[in-house]
Amino acid sequence: MSDYSDTSIVELAAIIATHLQERGIRVVLVGGLAVEIYSENIYLTKDINMIDISYQKPAELHQAMAAIGFTKQGRIFVSETTDITVEFPTAPITVGDETVTETTHVRNSAGTIPILKAGDVIKDRLAAYFHWQDKPSLVQALTLLARYPDELPSAETFCVTEGHPESAELMRLLLKSATNQNITHMRGFEKLVVNQTIENL
Repeated sequence: MSDYSDTSIVELAAIIATHLQERGIRVVLVGGLAVEIYSENIYLTKDINMIDISYQKPAELHQAMAAIGFTKQGRIFVSETTDITVEFPTAPITVGDETVTETTHVRNSAGTIPILKAGDVIKDRLAAYFHWQDKPSLVQALTLLARYPDELPSAETFCVTEGHPESAELMRLLLKSATNQNITHMRGFEKLVVNQTIENL
């Protein structure tokens, strides 16, 4: 049985993506680990979320994951050798009402990971905030915008298109505050969002 006890989450994602690719299953990384990668570990997660864009039958995916030591429990795949879990949300890849057609790749010593572009990860986090009023998702979007400020106009347009123009102004204010305060850690971004939310009450 494969032992992942000393394997980092990013390395494990590369191992899984490469293994699935070899079996004709094409996946794209989304969710929290995409945030972790683009934020350069400011945000951390224990979950791997990949969307199967090749639309293989569930049995094919189950067999492929079993071959590298992962079994299905409910919606997630688990291994006895790591507390990292793997989930495969249903295709297609969407952010809000937009369907994503272009992705990119990141590479490490364990292989290549197909991944959403940074701008689409920001939109995905904003969409989660809109849908569930999920403050952690807003924090994650802000964290990435601080790393990729050129994505702000696209994020603002997304807010308006999704019917949340007030969030465009909020993101602009939050990013300006984060920049002025030179915030570079998760706790700082979280505090900024909480304080801004209180001011808007």
